[in-house]
Amino acid sequence: MPTIHRYLEDAYRVEGEGKVTFNEFTDIIVDDSILFPTSYGQPNDKGKIVIDGKDFEIIDVWDDGDGIHLISHDTYPHDSRGKTIKQVVDWQIRYNHMKFRTALRVLAGVAYNKYSAPHRMNQTYEDYAWIDLEIPGISEEIVNSLEAETNEILKSGFEPVFETISREDFMKNEVLMGSIKGKVPDIPEIRIVKIQGLPDQMEMGTLVKNSSEAGQIKLKTNLIKGKVGTRVNLTLQ
Repeated sequence: MPTIHRYLEDAYRVEGEGKVTFNEFTDIIVDDSILFPTSYGQPNDKGKIVIDGKDFEIIDVWDDGDGIHLISHDTYPHDSRGKTIKQVVDWQIRYNHMKFRTALRVLAGVAYNKYSAPHRMNQTYEDYAWIDLEIPGISEEIVNSLEAETNEILKSGFEPVFETISREDFMKNEVLMGSIKGKVPDIPEIRIVKIQGLPDQMEMGTLVKNSSEAGQIKLKTNLIKGKVGTRVNLTLQ
């Protein structure tokens, strides 16, 4: 039975329970996870799980396509399978990723609206994020314009709306396909985020409820042989 991705239902939930379905040394799979696995440019959550009153620090979380694995430094009790365990998310780390991912979705949407720019690769960290914007002739003036427009939209306080569509329907949508340059995840259903005034985008990670929570962004580019590179770095002010 696949693990329930509870973190997508409520990204603000910091405590939850799950039953252990697999247990081997430092690896546990649960049937219900509030801890986010490394995927789609968002690193895994940090936090802990509690088994029979003992804390186990979570250093890695990954998804094998069916189950969510919670990895600890320490070996779990050998009889953990079948037990209901408590999960706790390190909120500040999660929240930083949520703010960065929200800002990236706005920036990517603005870039696609103005320049039909794909945003195939992006990555968030605890203190910054980056995205590759394939804009021919990108310049500091273009980047400054993207920054200003993104900040206006973030400040407006929009609330992201999510829906799930089939992979087949995703592939029929020219905008969705164009925005990721045709690289479609090999999964049966794909999560879409809707932001008013911007094109729909794939988003398999966690976002804030209201864009004003993200604050304002600052963009920085790198010069490659005297030209502005397509990788744009983003920090929050």
